[in-house]
Amino acid sequence: MRWIPCVLATALCAGVATEASAQQIMIAWGDEVSTLLLTNAALQAEIKLTGEQKGKLKPVTEKQAKFNKEFTDAFGPDAKAGFDLVQFNVMREKQAELAAEVKTALDNALTADQRKRLKQIALQAMNFMIFNDPDVAPKGPAYTDAQKAAMKEVGAALKLSDEQKKAIKVLADGVSNDSRKIREEAALGGLTPAGVGLPPEKVAAANAKLDKVRKEAWVKVETALNESQKKIWKELVGEPFDLATLRPTPKK
Repeated sequence: MRWIPCVLATALCAGVATEASAQQIMIAWGDEVSTLLLTNAALQAEIKLTGEQKGKLKPVTEKQAKFNKEFTDAFGPDAKAGFDLVQFNVMREKQAELAAEVKTALDNALTADQRKRLKQIALQAMNFMIFNDPDVAPKGPAYTDAQKAAMKEVGAALKLSDEQKKAIKVLADGVSNDSRKIREEAALGGLTPAGVGLPPEKVAAANAKLDKVRKEAWVKVETALNESQKKIWKELVGEPFDLATLRPTPKK
């Protein structure tokens, strides 16, 4: 499954939102798509995860739940101590070790079709970052090896021209700027649990605005592709998945 388990959501499982990979804070894509599969009902339904498969994944699911609690206790809204960078880095190392274990468990439990669909959703979740140059360091947190691998795969498949790359970058920058304004208006931002302390309706309204901005931009991205590229892109990402179902539930 190569990079597939390393593109969507340890952060989501831990109930944490970051601005590292996506253009909208409340979706907050982290590093692991497969980790989220262990607990997210919508994702399980999408790939048709069976009861037998859930049973096989139970041990690693319980380990993930334990890690999530440790992370939330240390860095969540009720954390007693301030932000400890050393501890945070230790937790990231533990996260990487657990991700490798999750990958092995999923490789053994999922069918080829399930892995393919999971990979498609992972690409969708990377949003406009999927078109970035993996060899150019981002302004924010560094890309993970998995993110770089995904970018290289898509880049090699689509073979975008320089003109197309520029057009997509303009769209991505526009989404980033619009999203930042929406987050500021909603009083959201930073490394905080998604929507903690805010009325759920306010978070939902901000999410709706972010979704609208992103979807409108994606339509323009697809019009920038030629017919051959559109077919390749369709195969890479499959049918649209409702990424909103992967968001952590806002807490009051």
